[in-house]
Amino acid sequence: MSNKETMKKNKLFFSLDKELNYINEMNKAGWKLVYIKGGCVYHFEKTEPDEYFTILHAAAKEKVMEISAFAAQCGYQSIPHTMDGYGDFLYLTGKKAEVSPEFVCEGPEKTESAKRIYHRFRTLSIVFVVISLFLMYQAGFMIGTRMADPDASVALTVICVLFTLFAAAYLAMCVYVLALTAKARRSFKQLQSESEIYE
Repeated sequence: MSNKETMKKNKLFFSLDKELNYINEMNKAGWKLVYIKGGCVYHFEKTEPDEYFTILHAAAKEKVMEISAFAAQCGYQSIPHTMDGYGDFLYLTGKKAEVSPEFVCEGPEKTESAKRIYHRFRTLSIVFVVISLFLMYQAGFMIGTRMADPDASVALTVICVLFTLFAAAYLAMCVYVLALTAKARRSFKQLQSESEIYE
């Protein structure tokens, strides 16, 4: 859905890097992000091409208002989004000519942001692993039941095959989330090591 001044895009990202790349590509094309609904519906408004730049920052809940106020002083606007149940993720956008791509330049703040992003992915990966194990167990049980009954109906066979394919697809998604978690952990550990070196 779109008109000359606004646009709505449905996207689902597990990778924060890919999400930010997408948002900033839209910025380059002349679309400013103004709202994210449900974590997957992105609302844009028409602007000048390459006028805005968007960053993501994670902070403790008690510091979110303070960082939002500081970001506003640095020329950034906070983008509302309804998927952040933790209340610690900030999507910040501002005019490229007026803001720095990295408004949080201090090592401890960068490290804390990376740590929170890593912990978010770690929680997500645990959920995916648990669900994947359950689905694989159920798929194995269904296959065993089907193999034990040579007279099973065609419908049961089809259901068994479809469920097994679904479980396999979910397992593949789980592996992808684990890879993203490992990447987030490496980023956090690298920043942590760098901050320790300079202390």
